[in-house]
Amino acid sequence: MNNVKLISKKDVQEVLDMEKSIQLVEKVYEAHGRDQVLMPAKITLDTGESNDWPPYGGSYNAMPAYIGGDVDISGIKWVWGFNDNYKKGIPYIGGVIILNEARTGEILAIMDGSFITDIRTGASAGVACKYLARKDASVVGIIGAGVQGRMNARAVAQVLDLKEIRVADIRPEAARACAEELTAELGLPVRAAASNQEACEGADVIITVTIADEPLVKKEWLKKGATVLSLGSFQELDEEIPLTCDKLVVDSWAQNAHRGELLKLVHEGRITENNIHAEMPDIVVGRKTGRENDEEIICGCIIGMGSTDIGTAGQLYKEVFAGAELPAFAFRTYEK
Repeated sequence: MNNVKLISKKDVQEVLDMEKSIQLVEKVYEAHGRDQVLMPAKITLDTGESNDWPPYGGSYNAMPAYIGGDVDISGIKWVWGFNDNYKKGIPYIGGVIILNEARTGEILAIMDGSFITDIRTGASAGVACKYLARKDASVVGIIGAGVQGRMNARAVAQVLDLKEIRVADIRPEAARACAEELTAELGLPVRAAASNQEACEGADVIITVTIADEPLVKKEWLKKGATVLSLGSFQELDEEIPLTCDKLVVDSWAQNAHRGELLKLVHEGRITENNIHAEMPDIVVGRKTGRENDEEIICGCIIGMGSTDIGTAGQLYKEVFAGAELPAFAFRTYEK
């Protein structure tokens, strides 16, 4: 029998900040770029998010991965999102991560996956901005004032020298609360925009992070040199943005062909893998170019990869939790 550690959300929050998360996400991208990751496309269980039955308005994703190199760990994240959770005072997204010893399959830990999901999503945008945004980018527009709106603001503030963040939301009171909180936390002006257009026009970086399935950002709102990042599970951009931008970048083509901003265009045959300039791991390791000049408009579709969750959780386990005194239970494996 081996003892399986139980790692709570509080345990994770105490050792994982945004700076660390950005480092770990970039490290996982590097592992992908060096062919040290195995990651099947995520499997979705839809319980009414985009279907009529069952009418629960949510879905689950199973996201397994193996991370090689010095991480050398396997695991799976079971994550869910329910559209009406905010009405019940429950976060939209929740999740749990199971870590396995790579050589034997023994369970090492069962870990809260909610905070890792939240912070690594923001961190993924931070890494994307590091390689895709103009070096002098200083104004950011964020559509979506929930947990992810906040996480993305924190991440971008880590990698860019910002002068202003604008936040828009379908619920104006949410945008105001988000702006007030981030202004105090980040020490820079964060204001609630009256509309998506106001948040976007003149912004160097635009990030959409909502549960919408409709265009929230129009092409004509973009300035020369803008970087537009879509992180939602469905369409959030005017389709002309990914279709006509100078560079279309994804974190993983397999994931983007499965879910997210590009899915409708993929199903219609209007975007194929040939339209993708690069995956983020190829840019991080220098195999493909990121931003090359201050005029190009770059669209990044960052749908999220289970490898970044497992890589983050695995690195924290090895650095911090493996030797820590934590609650555990005995787990028996059986011989054939």
